[in-house]
Amino acid sequence: MLFAGVLGSRSQTNFRCRIACGIAFVWMSGVLPVAPSFLSPQVRAEQVLPQTSARYLINVHGLHVLTADVSYRLGDSAYSGVAQVQTAGFFGLFVQTDMRMQGTGQFFANGLAEPNQYDSAGTYNHEQSHLHMVYQAGVPQITVQEPPRGSREEVTQEERTGAQDVVAVLVGLLHQLQTQNRCQEAPQKLFDGLRLSTLEVRNTGAGRPPAGAEKAWGKEAVTCNFVLQQVKGFTANGQFSKLRQPQIGRVWFENIPNIGMSVVRMEIEHPKMGHIVLRLDETPKQVP
Repeated sequence: MLFAGVLGSRSQTNFRCRIACGIAFVWMSGVLPVAPSFLSPQVRAEQVLPQTSARYLINVHGLHVLTADVSYRLGDSAYSGVAQVQTAGFFGLFVQTDMRMQGTGQFFANGLAEPNQYDSAGTYNHEQSHLHMVYQAGVPQITVQEPPRGSREEVTQEERTGAQDVVAVLVGLLHQLQTQNRCQEAPQKLFDGLRLSTLEVRNTGAGRPPAGAEKAWGKEAVTCNFVLQQVKGFTANGQFSKLRQPQIGRVWFENIPNIGMSVVRMEIEHPKMGHIVLRLDETPKQVP
């Protein structure tokens, strides 16, 4: 019964994996180099910075369903990042996912990210998917979308203005923690090529991670609560969609020696998937 609830139909599984993969990428860092051709000149200049790598495990209803290896270079003025997300454990016997996501951009003076481009490509249960977006005057423009949008409602260019991809939003949040030791509380818009969502984040101070979550890197974390809510880009029968409900979550950051502020844990209540936990599996590493 539990597996039936997690898996659902093929279309539901693909959609749910998109959500989990997106969540995974944003909060972590891993082991894959970013292709030089994908980077802007400003971001290429940032490559003198070390690359941070880590592995995160994603649990749904207590089951380990996804593993994410991600990497980033995070400088004062620019960022680049890439993630490989794959199904794991017993869940991999039912659903096979292998998804690569990457994004680049720079930072405004207030610490928010200004993305240049975003790309995601891979396989959801043997179905190929590819999205590429570039940003023009603060508007994400889709240059590749496979499969096509279909009957899903359109998100207009006006509605997309000022929106960012999930990588830019959350790498920007990590940048704020590293430079200001706090979350940026200004409302933000996320656009993933299909759906438009709003994100509101609130600082909640310092506190201990949940029982059993502590590792060798520390005992106290800076925490931020957030509310994520889809507002546009629903399917034809989207007026009844559970995804109109707000998704409430919390993220824990710790100052790891020789690494800096890093996400060590994230929890979110998803209206279809239920309780999702993303946690750092081991101490991150840095390479030149």
